[in-house]
Amino acid sequence: MTGARPRQVPHPQDAGGKEVGTVREAPDELRGSRRALHIGVVLIIVLPAAIWAVRSSPVSGDRLPVEEPGQPAPDFDLHLFDGSTFSLTRHLAGDGRPVVMNFWASWCVPCREEMPAIDAVARRRSEVQVLGVAVEDTETAARGFAEETDVSYPLAVDSDGAIAAAYPTVGLPTTWFITGDGVIAAKVVGELDQRRLEDLIDRYLSGSAD
Repeated sequence: MTGARPRQVPHPQDAGGKEVGTVREAPDELRGSRRALHIGVVLIIVLPAAIWAVRSSPVSGDRLPVEEPGQPAPDFDLHLFDGSTFSLTRHLAGDGRPVVMNFWASWCVPCREEMPAIDAVARRRSEVQVLGVAVEDTETAARGFAEETDVSYPLAVDSDGAIAAAYPTVGLPTTWFITGDGVIAAKVVGELDQRRLEDLIDRYLSGSAD
């Protein structure tokens, strides 16, 4: 009995009878590595820019701040860098002045650029209490930053994150405006200059805006 002849598989041909070449697919591992590399390059380029845009979006012109009118301002206690303690409840009950609370951090470039303007307002506008609170920062870095800026208004660090949790924000710097009745009048995310800050104080805390 004769053995079966092996079947011969013809080369694939196109309509004109010409042999069609074979395209070899890259191994799955290679395609996966290339895809991961592309994704990594995109993240390296896009992610830092997106974070910077969110954290340091400037406030200018007639852009309105994010308002939370009528909401009670959460109480908090802070150990200030000068060794004293600030309590919002005790301040409002005793001193009674409205509070301008600025969130900053040692790594925040717009915060550094904004602080001289805030200091100038704190010196000019004694009818409000200006307070600077470092958030998302270490005490060592925040204190070093405070020594460099040498501003006149009280500074502290939110070491346990409690204040940032009570006063949430999407970026730095952020400035909160709290009335003498303990109500959040507004918050502004982004760098402020002296004129804009004074305009906001007039609008939300002193009632003297046009």
